[in-house]
Amino acid sequence: MATPASSTGSTVLDDLAEVIGEEAAFALAAEFMGERVYIPKNPEVEPRIEHAIGPENAALLCDAFWRTIIAMPTKVVIERKVVVLAAQGVTKREIARRLKIRQARVFAILQRQRADNQLSLF
Repeated sequence: MATPASSTGSTVLDDLAEVIGEEAAFALAAEFMGERVYIPKNPEVEPRIEHAIGPENAALLCDAFWRTIIAMPTKVVIERKVVVLAAQGVTKREIARRLKIRQARVFAILQRQRADNQLSLF
């Protein structure tokens, strides 16, 4: 019987990153954002997995999480996309349009990220 993976976004991504690396974990979460994904024994059963993270990482994922249902996070993925787009110089308004979120949420995410960065300096 398949068991659900952890419910918090960062914990799910941490578990995935231990097996396939951080970038692949975020790529997988971005592909399946907000979905519950059954991890099959063979990655060819769910081609989106291999498409998102490549055949080697897909094989590692399926070996480690076979018969698991993973609830892919949304919040963590959106927050990371906001930070990346802002670092690329995309305006807050355009970020909100691209990600289909309110501009106020973009401001809040970036403000929280700046505060976290300032706290980490001490």
